[in-house]
Amino acid sequence: MLGEPSHGAGAAFAAKVRLVRLLHERLGFDVLAWESGLIDLERTETGLRGNLDPVEAAQRGIFRIWSASTECRPLFEHAKASRSSLRPLTMAGFDMQLTAPGTLDYFAAEMTTFVGTLDPMIRSQAGALAEKVLNYFGRLYRYTDARATKIAALNRAGVSGAAQSDAMQAWDKTEGDALRPVVNDLNRLDEAAGALVHLLQGRGDSAAGASAGRTGFMVRAITSLAGFGANLLEAQGKQSAEEAARYAIARENRRDRINADNLRWLIDTAYAGRKIMVWAHNAHVMNAWYGRAFDSVSLEPLTEGMKPTGVWLTGWYGKAVYKIGFTAFQGSDGWVGARPAPVPPAPPNSLEERLHRLGAPEVFLPLRGNKALRSSPAAPVSMRIPKYKVEIVATAAQPFDALYFIDQMAPATSM
Repeated sequence: MLGEPSHGAGAAFAAKVRLVRLLHERLGFDVLAWESGLIDLERTETGLRGNLDPVEAAQRGIFRIWSASTECRPLFEHAKASRSSLRPLTMAGFDMQLTAPGTLDYFAAEMTTFVGTLDPMIRSQAGALAEKVLNYFGRLYRYTDARATKIAALNRAGVSGAAQSDAMQAWDKTEGDALRPVVNDLNRLDEAAGALVHLLQGRGDSAAGASAGRTGFMVRAITSLAGFGANLLEAQGKQSAEEAARYAIARENRRDRINADNLRWLIDTAYAGRKIMVWAHNAHVMNAWYGRAFDSVSLEPLTEGMKPTGVWLTGWYGKAVYKIGFTAFQGSDGWVGARPAPVPPAPPNSLEERLHRLGAPEVFLPLRGNKALRSSPAAPVSMRIPKYKVEIVATAAQPFDALYFIDQMAPATSM
C-alpha cells in the first residue's frame, strides 16, 4: 500500500511512480489498484489495452488529481508499454465513488449487457431491478453531475476565482437546490440494490465462478453505488448542523469499509494469487484511527472515529500487507490546477526534522522488523500523520511498515 500526505504532493507522486515500476519490473507486482472508481477503472484498463493514448485512458477512470498530473504521466506510459511484455501492468479501482465523467452511462450499458447474459428464469426480474438501481442512483447523483457541468461551462466562458464562486452560490440557491438528493430516493435505491444483489448471488452458478466473474464484479459495483448514494445524500441533502456533524464520520467509515471490501474482492477473487499495489492517501493506508473531528490520530480503536481501509486490510491479512506512508520536511503542496500552499518546516525533534538532518533529498525508512528500533524500548514519536499536521504516536511502526521521507515537497503540476 503506497500512501501520500496529500492529493497534491507532486514529489510523492513521482516517488510512487518509481516504486511502482520497481515493484512491477523486479518483484512481480502486476496489479495496481487505485483510490478511484471500481467501475471507472474498467474504462481505463480497456483504454490501455486498446489504441487510446495512455493519459486519455487514465482520465477515463482515475481521479484527475493523478490522471492530469505531470508526475504520474510516466506511470501511464509504462502501463501502456507493458502491454507487449510477458507481465503487463493491470489497472484496477477499489473506490465506491464514480471518479470520471461518463462512467454512469458506461455502467448502464454494461449492466444491460450483463442482464442479457442471465438465465431467462431471472432475466426479467434482474432487468427491472437494474433499471431501478440506475434510476434511483441517477436521481441521487444528478446534483453532482449538474454542478460539474455548470463549473465546466463557467471555465469555458473564462469565469474563474471570486466570480465563479459567486455564480456557483447563486446556482446552488436556484437550480442546484431543486436537484439535491432526498431520502426517498436512497430508500428505493437500497431496496432495489439489495434485492438485485440477493438475486445475483443466488443465481445458481458455482460459487467461485460467479464470484470471480462478471457476477462478482456486478455485486461489488451495485453495492458501491448504494454506498455512494448514501454518502451523496448525507453530504448534499438538506441537513441540520447536528446531522451534518454526525454524517461526516459516517460517510468516511462507509466509504472506507466498502472500499476495503472491494479491495478484498480484488485480492481474494478477481486477482487471486497475484501481487497487488494500492495507490491511495496516507489516511486510507495507515493502520490507525481518526478522531471524530479528524484532528487526531489514535493507535487504538475509537468508538466514534474513522476506521481506515488500512486497518481493515491489516486485520484480514496481517503481515501480508505492507503499508508505506509518505512524509516531508518542508516545501509546497498543491492539487493539479490549484495554487500551491507552503508546507512549513517540521518542528524540532520530530521524526521529519531528524530525517532532515541526514541531508539526503529522500530517505526510505523501514519500520517493521527494524533491528535498530527494537534495540531499545519504543518511545512516543512526533511525526506528520497522516497529512502534514504533527501528531504524537506511541510507535511509528504501527501506522506504517515503512516511511518514504521527502526533504523538499513539491506540488503536483498539470500536463
